[in-house]
Amino acid sequence: MPNVTYTILKNRQKLYTKAYAVLCLIILLSMGFYTYQRWQEYSFVQAAVTKNSELSDALKEQVSNEKALYDVKKEGFKNLNREIDDKLGYIFPAEDNYISLTRQFDTFEEELSRKNNPFEVSNIDFQSVVKNDYYSILPIRMNIKSSSENFTKFLHMIETSGSLSDQVRLMDIQSIRLNFSDSGNEDATTEIVNFTVQINAYFQ
Repeated sequence: MPNVTYTILKNRQKLYTKAYAVLCLIILLSMGFYTYQRWQEYSFVQAAVTKNSELSDALKEQVSNEKALYDVKKEGFKNLNREIDDKLGYIFPAEDNYISLTRQFDTFEEELSRKNNPFEVSNIDFQSVVKNDYYSILPIRMNIKSSSENFTKFLHMIETSGSLSDQVRLMDIQSIRLNFSDSGNEDATTEIVNFTVQINAYFQ
């Protein structure tokens, strides 16, 4: 009988040992799986952090490059703004500047007038200024003797006035009265235009 009891106890001990071993194995596998999952998550987070860091460095470098480019071009922008302001101050001045406008007409006359291709301003009459809410007008009446070619050039000058490239005072024609004749020279073919023109010159 004692041998039977010992055998039962021994078998029971072996069973307990196997159960304990299986339990330890299950615990080890669970810990390994848990550790593996956490390691995967850590690796993913670490990769994301590294990528974000690289992106941040790239953006910082881009910002630095853009700032350097802006600093290089900033002076050019300032010069361009000054140039535009100067031109605007000429074509659309703060005051009537009729003296400067007279010089402009004189310059245009000198550039166009030739012996067989005349352009002569015989009279300039500056009239009373007309003030509006956002701008003012200096009315001008002029008597001009011109060849038909120079007459066309004069009209073109007024038409393109106000351009920043040409720097001609901003003006437009209100009315014009024409009288055509020849040059008075039998050998000449130049047609002469005597005209009176009413012009508005604008200022601030």
